[in-house]
Amino acid sequence: MHVHNGVGRREFLAGGLVSLAAVTLAGCSASGGTSSSTKLPSKLTEPTKKVTINYAGAAYSAADIKPVIAAFEKAHPNIKVNYLADPFENFNSILGAQLSGKDKSIDVFDVDMPRTDAYQNRGWLTDITALFPDIKSQVDPGSLAATTVDGKLVALPYQTSTNFMYYNKKLLKAAGVAFPSADPSQRLTWEQIASDAAKVKAAGAKDAIVFDQIDRYYQLQPLSNSAGGGPGADGKDNLTPDFTNAGWVKAMTWYGDLFKNGLSPRGVTVSETPNLFAAGSVGYFPGGPWWAPQFEANKDLDFGIAPFPKFAGGTAATPTGGWSLGLSPTSQNKDAALIFMKFMAIDNGGYSQYLTALAVPPSNLKGSATFYNGAAFKDPRLAGAVDLMKYELANTAIIRLKSVGFVEFENLITKAYDDIINGADVKTTLSSTSAQLKSAWAQYKR
Repeated sequence: MHVHNGVGRREFLAGGLVSLAAVTLAGCSASGGTSSSTKLPSKLTEPTKKVTINYAGAAYSAADIKPVIAAFEKAHPNIKVNYLADPFENFNSILGAQLSGKDKSIDVFDVDMPRTDAYQNRGWLTDITALFPDIKSQVDPGSLAATTVDGKLVALPYQTSTNFMYYNKKLLKAAGVAFPSADPSQRLTWEQIASDAAKVKAAGAKDAIVFDQIDRYYQLQPLSNSAGGGPGADGKDNLTPDFTNAGWVKAMTWYGDLFKNGLSPRGVTVSETPNLFAAGSVGYFPGGPWWAPQFEANKDLDFGIAPFPKFAGGTAATPTGGWSLGLSPTSQNKDAALIFMKFMAIDNGGYSQYLTALAVPPSNLKGSATFYNGAAFKDPRLAGAVDLMKYELANTAIIRLKSVGFVEFENLITKAYDDIINGADVKTTLSSTSAQLKSAWAQYKR
């Protein structure tokens, strides 16, 4: 899950404006380090002297995470946390350079959940199974599945996500389109949405439907899954491309037609999409609950929410996943780093209790109560949102492709989405992308 408004600038908490990139330049030449099977203590021990750990993150800005770190340092006065971050668009490449260079300056880092298998394959994660024997009862099943590789817990999940579909009541009313229900048993189909969106467009809406993450696998994978196409790969270790099947063609043809028929706008970036709905010019906006505060700030925006649709005859599938914490095998402060990870993900419900506004549900089952009691969900325009989110996370959430080759997959599939948005033939695009991915994945089959 990639929240647009998380880290918006290069930041360094408790140490001035220093970017993760700057630390990379200083640390990538480090040598040595241990593998992901590095030996850990049998139990965590508080340091008796002052220790500083570096936490490389992308999920939250320095301002947002500040109260969490302040609470941690108050509870653990001998551990200081330096939070380093870059925008999501740069974070993974910078972090990858550090970890591949066995940089000892990074102790803890955010792991974008679908990259877990790839990071483990590269030796960038540490098996922490023995230290968290009760994890199964503490976090949601999807988060646990995403952070487990070959039965080993290699990252500690701390946030997850779900989606629903916002709709503009004024625009739907003008088009004579009935408001959809928030009840998942009355979930609409994507075919119906396309038909109603055409009416909304004809009635004067600037844009009939805009997807929040317009070209990202996180939000578009559920389309292919709902159409019966699967996650995009299968076979041993999920290293055989499988997105030229009928389900993927059906889903991507439907999606491409939104742009071809003028129902969705071309030339719009992910960072721009929520602003379009917030301005009142979009009929339907499949998106995350993290946008609720922005939409609620416009008192003139009359909107409601409904379940993420499905294809007729298909299964309901919704986006999920978020961020977890990885322990660097080369960390020189493993006890302190693990104590911080446990504080974030487990202790008394985890990090969520220290934030005044939560963007996404925490993975921690106890901590999720804080999220659902948030002020945003008390707005009558979000009626039914809490029950809907709970239902989707328990019944329809699908994790992204688990494969050591996810990084290559995501890069190529994003380009395919962009080409389809811009009018490229769906079958030709998917076939060409499949051939490119086979070549890129050959390195894992030697």
